[in-house]
Amino acid sequence: MKVLLLPGSRRQDSINARLLKAVAVRLKKNGFDVDLVEPEALTAPIYDGDCEAAVGVPDEIKALNKRMNEACAIVVTSPEYNGFFSPLLKNTLDWMSRSEDGQPGSSIFKDKPALAMAASPGPMAAARALPHIRTQLGNLSMNVYRAQLGVGRAGAVLSESGEVTDEKVAAQLDELVNGFSEFTRKLMS
Repeated sequence: MKVLLLPGSRRQDSINARLLKAVAVRLKKNGFDVDLVEPEALTAPIYDGDCEAAVGVPDEIKALNKRMNEACAIVVTSPEYNGFFSPLLKNTLDWMSRSEDGQPGSSIFKDKPALAMAASPGPMAAARALPHIRTQLGNLSMNVYRAQLGVGRAGAVLSESGEVTDEKVAAQLDELVNGFSEFTRKLMS
């Protein structure tokens, strides 16, 4: 079984991309294949119905939809911008949910397990963004795992390679990914 890992930031040395690397290691230990989306692959223009009508769904979104179709679950991470998740993540999910131009639309997400996470350089751990991420994933008819994790001061606890240097955060992440792995197996069996 494969899990798609989708970052909500294209920032160079993104702490959310670091968090996804840490998740990837743990998912592999739980027997899953991972498909880690590189932040630079998220280059779709801001969603606009006129743009969609004129040129169709961007090729990078078509490729991402193919990857999502091959996955049994998704993990998303995002920074917090003024209490909400990133426009990049919202835009990516909006484009992915389109059914024009031969695309599967929101059915690509239907009933798949989803895990919401966030990382922030500040102490609040992007906690205000997490409920919005969960709502967005639920609106796409995904089965959102009950637990979530926001990592505060993430730059100090996540190395560039995704190693978690704080024992407490590592334990929280282990517990979360183990639980999500079990949740995913139950839903997909």
